[in-house]
Amino acid sequence: MKKLLVVVLCLMLFIGACGTTSKQNHSSKGDKGASQQTYTSDNGDKVKVPTDPKRIVVLHPTYVGALVKFGHKPVAVPKFVEQNKVLNEATKGIKRIDNTNVEAVVKEKPDLIITTVEDKNLKKLKKVAPTVTFDAQKSTYKDNTKNLAKLVGEEQKADKWLKDWDAQLAKDKKELAPFIKDKTASVVQETPKGIMAFSNHLGRGTEIIYEGYGLKQPDQLAEATKTKFATPLKPELFKDYIGNIAVIAQQGDHQPSFENTNYWQNLDAVKNHRVIQFDVSETQYNDPLSLEKQREIFYKALKEMK
Repeated sequence: MKKLLVVVLCLMLFIGACGTTSKQNHSSKGDKGASQQTYTSDNGDKVKVPTDPKRIVVLHPTYVGALVKFGHKPVAVPKFVEQNKVLNEATKGIKRIDNTNVEAVVKEKPDLIITTVEDKNLKKLKKVAPTVTFDAQKSTYKDNTKNLAKLVGEEQKADKWLKDWDAQLAKDKKELAPFIKDKTASVVQETPKGIMAFSNHLGRGTEIIYEGYGLKQPDQLAEATKTKFATPLKPELFKDYIGNIAVIAQQGDHQPSFENTNYWQNLDAVKNHRVIQFDVSETQYNDPLSLEKQREIFYKALKEMK
């Protein structure tokens, strides 16, 4: 009888152990499945990405700032960040790589790659690791902020930042209203391809000046940039394209040559000292870190004009 009882107890323990093992295996598989999420890129591609990526490689500077802001520094970023004071400082210690070199990406053993839809190596990158693409023509800086936060499980941080950001801009707008109400503004830059006037959503402070503070583009500029980020601008057209406030994105202390022309000197904005100059190497992009720096510059400059 005692022997039979021992046998029964052993069987019960064995069955229990099997059940526990089965549950553990099932749980393990469940965890593995839960470690991935399906993300839809701007181009419509559905990509299975890790819910908690540890080795992110970012191949365009625009998509670096939000990750850093929300506490998820990439393992590698494009060398272009070295040309931007804000992002270069924010990514100290992070490896810089040639964003066109797939082998350099492979060496970083990424579990997630973030790039643009224009990336010529896209097919190769997809074979290296899950690759998410962004399209600047389809997504705004707010879209990018939310989506980058989603990739690293920080939606709440992104929502809070956006809420606080909108509140700050609304406060600024109210304080600046006596000066900027009903004013137009233009953002221009002298580039190797000539003078360019920008749309209302291409970094360089445009998101703050137009969307945040409510300034408008001159009609001709608004029409010219309706379907593109920027338009070439000849000095003889300054009078039609430059608004009551002129914003110059310049490289360091280098003064654009167009400032010495009569076309520029005769502008209402110049005569009335409504010109804002800022270093484009400091405030070129529209990620949270860059925008916060831009906001400091433009708020101060506009307040001093009053």
